Amino acid sequence: LTASLQTAKNLSRPVLLHVETVKGKGYGFAAQNPDTYHGVSGFDIETGKTPPSSKSFSSTMADGLCRLAQEDLRICAITAAMKGGTGLDEFAEKFPERFVDTGICEEHAVGFAGGLAANGKKPVVALYPTFMQRAVDQMIINVALPKLDVVFAIDRAGIVGNDGDTHNGCFDISYLSSVPYMRILCPASFAELRAMLRKAVLELSGPVALRYPRGGEGAYQDCHPEPVTVLREGNDLTILTYGIVINDVLQAADLLAQQGISVEVVKLAQVAPLELAPVLASLHKTGRLLAVEDVCAANCIGEQVLSAAGQAGMALKAARLLNLGNGIIPHGAPNVLKSAYGLDARAIAAAAQAMRSGEKEGNGV
Repeated sequence: LTASLQTAKNLSRPVLLHVETVKGKGYGFAAQNPDTYHGVSGFDIETGKTPPSSKSFSSTMADGLCRLAQEDLRICAITAAMKGGTGLDEFAEKFPERFVDTGICEEHAVGFAGGLAANGKKPVVALYPTFMQRAVDQMIINVALPKLDVVFAIDRAGIVGNDGDTHNGCFDISYLSSVPYMRILCPASFAELRAMLRKAVLELSGPVALRYPRGGEGAYQDCHPEPVTVLREGNDLTILTYGIVINDVLQAADLLAQQGISVEVVKLAQVAPLELAPVLASLHKTGRLLAVEDVCAANCIGEQVLSAAGQAGMALKAARLLNLGNGIIPHGAPNVLKSAYGLDARAIAAAAQAMRSGEKEGNGV
């Protein structure tokens, strides 16, 4: 090895540098436990103590996966240097022979999962959407093409904020929707995540993605895992959404009701393949669409629904798509970013009001 390095040095460049990144260097507590301090929101600098972790979508997924693994010996878990972040510590301790951390190599994680599935295993790949992007080729060629049973736990979807520009999960709907045979499920509560995880692992065939956010659930804690659910009936406007955005949508519906605007709230638990019939039925009734999503604009669900409505010959009175646009979402607190991009309850209600006002002035879709 030494001779090879010396040869490379002589042939290519005068200096060969081997740089090692050491997380936590300079702060003992972090150096000893780097995972604990990766993306930490706050801690006591004198003692290194971090606040106790509260229940989250990540921990709910991990708990559910451990329960399923006790029932079915085929279930295994894979991640790429995100064991702590995705909540898989307990799984790794309980089922070490069924847990694999590939290191920072998402492409290998997905390709490896395809190999396991081809040999009768039930792999669950837990990754952040911002890093899952690196493995789109493997998702298509190693999983979708042979129609293998691989579940993708897409942790930290939507606005993540405090982890920085690179970590916001804005593009997953866009690229996952383009993967053949991919089924995308979007739980809006812990109860829905548990139900969807069981169904994805034990019942569904082919590739399945479970898309869920960082942190905890909101006021919506019901369980409607059906592909499409009309949570609130109305006649003036259809608001379409999925995931935890439902919390702001329901608040917006309350604000609009106070102003005499009757809103029909349609929640999608499955965004691919889209079950269009009930969505189009709602649009036929109200004639107006307001789609609210915490994703980039390109290939968003609202865009897909508008395309389907157009192909069905449906002429809407008004339509508007609220999403994260086509840029890069900056660093910032999630609530601040949500307000900045017009995805909080007041902004959603204001958009609905503007649609009605514009329509009265002769400005439709």
